[in-house]
Amino acid sequence: MSTTIGDYNADGFFDIYITNSAAGNIHLRNNGGNSFTNVAEAIGTVFNSVSWGAVFLDADCDGALDLYVSGMGDGSNGKLPSAFYKNNGFGTFEIPANIGLQNDRSASFSNAIGDVDNDGLPDIYVVNQVDNNFLWKNETVNTSNWLKIKLKGTESNKDGIGNKIEIITKGESQFRYTLCGEGYLAQNSEYEFFGIGDNTIIDKVNITWNKTGVTETLSNITPNQSIVVEEGKGVLGIESIEVQQKFSVYPNPSNSKFEIASKLSVENIKVFDLIGREVYSSENSSEIDLINEPDGIYIAKIVLAGNTTKKIKLIKN
Repeated sequence: MSTTIGDYNADGFFDIYITNSAAGNIHLRNNGGNSFTNVAEAIGTVFNSVSWGAVFLDADCDGALDLYVSGMGDGSNGKLPSAFYKNNGFGTFEIPANIGLQNDRSASFSNAIGDVDNDGLPDIYVVNQVDNNFLWKNETVNTSNWLKIKLKGTESNKDGIGNKIEIITKGESQFRYTLCGEGYLAQNSEYEFFGIGDNTIIDKVNITWNKTGVTETLSNITPNQSIVVEEGKGVLGIESIEVQQKFSVYPNPSNSKFEIASKLSVENIKVFDLIGREVYSSENSSEIDLINEPDGIYIAKIVLAGNTTKKIKLIKN
């Protein structure tokens, strides 16, 4: 049904996970030298249920890529409805108990990762066939550090697609490959997520640009921030978590309700459809509820304390 690409064993070669029918998913370990081996059964990711979307992510920022798989079943037949596979760091995976994701019992087509509240932890959005879509908020409680990187090409394509990123902390490397999209009906955030555990500095970030083949190196990067790197120019912009959390609206898209996270208090909200009709208003609230409005695009005008005004596009689906 779909694939996800990631270096789950941190050997510098990108591996491929393929979702399939109940016959079992395929986890292709890249051996280097243009060969692959299906290791799904050996490492515990075979799934053995009808599945669609899958995505690699470092859910707890420990530096090891985990895996989330969405399925078509509800679990009533004994088959997995979905699975979160925790990477134990030694080349195998297990499904931990009591983490909430076991409640994905809807027929699901796809999933994607992003960071809806800019806390550095990747969240998961799941597109369902009939039921309302899921937004799985990552509420991992730990002290692990992280880095998010977004690329902007100049010689290479401007969206930074098709490039290789390596980060090095204390002699250990992690790799990401920037994709346009993966899976069915899904596309991840433009930021690549890296977890670095308790390390307090990232020694090097190596970016290999696909068109020129040039590798650009950044040194001594502080964690717990998002950086935008422009080809040939280095770090274009840096946003610490404190700055990012000053204002955001999430989830967006949403099927009804949107939450406003702001360092400043919300004084007034007005929401308009694309023909300028006011469809919603509220005062002294941090929530927007469009449950009675049809799916589509809306414009929210949000007035914060000090007469600071934000205009945000909302997508209801």
